[in-house]
Amino acid sequence: MALIEQPASRIPGQLEGLHLFHFDGAPCAQRVRFALGEKGLARGREVRFDSVAPEDVSGEAGKWVSRRVSLVKKEHMTDAYAAIHPDMVVPALVHDGRLYLESMDIIAYLDEAFGGDPLVPDDPELRAATMALVEQAKTLHLSLRYVTFHWGLGRLAMLKPKERNSLSNLAAKGQDGENLVSFYSAFSTRSIPDEINQDHLTKLYTAFCEREAELADGRSFLMGDRLTIADPFWAMKVLRLKETGYPFHSYHPALNSWFQRIRARPAFQNEVMGRNRMNNRFFTAKSTVENLLGMGLKKALTQVAAA
Repeated sequence: MALIEQPASRIPGQLEGLHLFHFDGAPCAQRVRFALGEKGLARGREVRFDSVAPEDVSGEAGKWVSRRVSLVKKEHMTDAYAAIHPDMVVPALVHDGRLYLESMDIIAYLDEAFGGDPLVPDDPELRAATMALVEQAKTLHLSLRYVTFHWGLGRLAMLKPKERNSLSNLAAKGQDGENLVSFYSAFSTRSIPDEINQDHLTKLYTAFCEREAELADGRSFLMGDRLTIADPFWAMKVLRLKETGYPFHSYHPALNSWFQRIRARPAFQNEVMGRNRMNNRFFTAKSTVENLLGMGLKKALTQVAAA
């Protein structure tokens, strides 16, 4: 478990109950919210991510306190949040004063702490196969970043020189395990070669073809007939890439049908989409227009699939 014994921030130790530091549009946070929903834990009140006001530190029975860290406002690149998560990414979970990082470890912890249908299988062989699929999804997180920033977020995600300097200073105090400094520096100065973005798109396409072949046997979920931790890890990739204009229905119909089954679950609708619907509609519309103009991800994917 990625339990942080001595966090640099004093905030986690003051919190009671469940508190999630997250952003509605971030895939890593979305899969944790999905897991919370599957455990019957609903989104509760909203508080500032760094608030320790008496009325904000307590938890709510059967709910989690939402501590939204705005990636748009660059709140994850502040001293206050970097002290909570040294890699300056979301999510981070606090349960009764104990801080947990990394979405995979957070979901595994929720399995232990709140019971219900296990997302991490008990059977050793199935568990190993499931976690191998999760590890593959984690490895592809970098590819998802390159693809969605290049063909989706674009200028909206670029940092100004002052913001890049601030990020570098914060990273020097922490770990920067996500290599945000080098990525944002290259992305914001448009110095990432096209072949690198294309290579990351190819990696994602290849992985989705693998999932397509596995789902062709008619299974309901990635590992069989039961939902596992692998499903939200891959579903949030599909969601984000759909927003970026990836036509799953054309290239991976079985995977697209699987995603629709995941999307129909109450946990997805309530905890993943919830307050993310407007953001989802905006980026979906943006990518649709770009694809129609021949300048979106669809054109690049055609070249990848033909190779």
